[in-house]
Amino acid sequence: MANNTQIKILGNTLWAKYIVLLLFLLFSKLASANGDSLNATSHALDFDTTQTLINNIKINELDYLQNGDKLTQAFKISKDQNWKKLHLEAAALYAELLFRQEKYAALNTHLSYYLKNKELPNQKSVYLLFLESQLKSLARDANPAPAHTLATKLEESLQQHSSKGKIIILRALAYYYTDTDALKKTLNVALEGLELALKDDDSASQGYFFRKIADAYNYLNEKDKAIYYAKKAVAAYEQTQDGLFTAKAYWSLGNILLEIKKPKDALIYLDKALFYFKKANMQKGLTFAQYSIASIEYLQANYDKALTLTKENIELARSAGVHDMQLASLILLADIYIKLDLLDQANEANDEVFLNLDKFSRSIYKADFLSKRYELKRRLNYTNEAFEAIEQKLLYTKKHYEATSESNIKTLQVQFEVKEKEEKIQQLEYAKDISELQAKEEYQQKIIWRLSAAIAFILVIASLFLFYRQARQRQKYHDISLTDYLTNSPNRRGIMRAAEAKLDEGKMTIAIVDLDYFKKVNDQFGHDVGDLVLISFAKAAKETLSGDHQFGRYGGEEWLFALNSVDELAIRDIFDQLAIRFTEHCSNIKDLPSDTKITFSVGASVSNPLKSTLDVLIKHADKLLYKAKENGRNQVVVD
Repeated sequence: MANNTQIKILGNTLWAKYIVLLLFLLFSKLASANGDSLNATSHALDFDTTQTLINNIKINELDYLQNGDKLTQAFKISKDQNWKKLHLEAAALYAELLFRQEKYAALNTHLSYYLKNKELPNQKSVYLLFLESQLKSLARDANPAPAHTLATKLEESLQQHSSKGKIIILRALAYYYTDTDALKKTLNVALEGLELALKDDDSASQGYFFRKIADAYNYLNEKDKAIYYAKKAVAAYEQTQDGLFTAKAYWSLGNILLEIKKPKDALIYLDKALFYFKKANMQKGLTFAQYSIASIEYLQANYDKALTLTKENIELARSAGVHDMQLASLILLADIYIKLDLLDQANEANDEVFLNLDKFSRSIYKADFLSKRYELKRRLNYTNEAFEAIEQKLLYTKKHYEATSESNIKTLQVQFEVKEKEEKIQQLEYAKDISELQAKEEYQQKIIWRLSAAIAFILVIASLFLFYRQARQRQKYHDISLTDYLTNSPNRRGIMRAAEAKLDEGKMTIAIVDLDYFKKVNDQFGHDVGDLVLISFAKAAKETLSGDHQFGRYGGEEWLFALNSVDELAIRDIFDQLAIRFTEHCSNIKDLPSDTKITFSVGASVSNPLKSTLDVLIKHADKLLYKAKENGRNQVVVD
């Protein structure tokens, strides 16, 4: 029995050893496979692959945040492999990645290490990328002096760099000036940067400068221009793979639309922005987008939903350290409580903002809040606090205007006029030099006279060249002032001018055309579709009219036609052809349902001795247009 037991134990032991051996061989194989896999991963990015990755991120063919792991790997491998030049490129992009990831402490450590590298200034564009990141980092510091010093240094070095280098510097300065409320300077550097970015076909930088111009005009309360440039920014960024900046462009446009009380249109862009910010876990972006969406719920009287979103956003902004958004959300919370008639809670939220007023980055934010504080305190009969609020509001309003009105910030046309004036001053200086040279000719020897004459001739040529260039620029901006930016057809001023000129030539017909029920198109399908309908009408008109006829956008959905004909049949034939082409173009609008037919009504006034002035013809055409509408629209009334 004992022998059997021993044999059994021995057998079990052999089996155990056999199993252990098999397991050992299996794990060895797996370990070898894993080792090969790790080895393959560590060498996945060879020099060429790393270079390609860095180039694609640099030109925004790849998104920073979505490719953060790859960029981090490229940064580390290029350092391990001692690829010095390539590593500095990777390190510059890694600095931008840290900024976008909101890892500011790590960014400061990173910048401190690499800006000491003696080889860095030899790679000019890479060095400038580091300085751009440094300026953005310093702008967040409570002490403004270091950021101001670096910004001044970059300003002074601007002319020493190539076009691409200038774009980087102007991008950094646009960020800094926006952050410090220097909106005049923001506009100047953004306009200069935009011109260079357009020449270089740099879509990402175009988007950046468009957005800065849009933001500046928004702060200046020029909403039409702000929307125009914000849309330009969106269009430019959508040509890149830069998801974060595209999302920021969406937010900027959505926020402007929200401010002009177009919450439905705003929500389209804000939802797009929120989607990316959540995907990339961008805390700062989330706070901005969620605040705007909470504001929409508030405007639409969805107070319970707005209250929930706002409370969430206060905590989110507090944890992310986004003070502006934390305070803005507290202000919105107070507004919601006021609507719910919870004045004590509103007062508590208002007081919390007041205690943290210095955390607001802009004087205008403080002024707007103090205006609301005054209203609330008056309602609660806290008279002293109310008047204290209104006194401080006046102080911060004054500071805001001092910051934003350095030399009467105007529209883009004025910016171009400033450039023209500078060229005129240069021309006068040249002319003065010529006069001085000619005055000295009598006292100089013959050879000096000839030299002076030669110099004078060169200066005259230069002056003529400047004058010619100035004339061309003036003509260019003159044409812009007569053109409707949306449809690229003459605007009201342009068509009125053309009509006056045509009337002087002899008999003619003035027609006013109005798109029927156009407001319904905007209400049902959105203003973007409405814009496409207006563009389609302009295209149809250009295709229909011969060179003898003129048309232009008279205002909104109204158009003015100056026709070189007084024959009723010919006039009706023109508008019949126009209606056919207009329908064809509208059918190509993707978001316009195929069964939607857009028509127009026409009032056409034919000139005669009793109707010989443009003003009389237009008034009569307007009456005929009214008659066409009264008769059921979609028709032409000629008289």
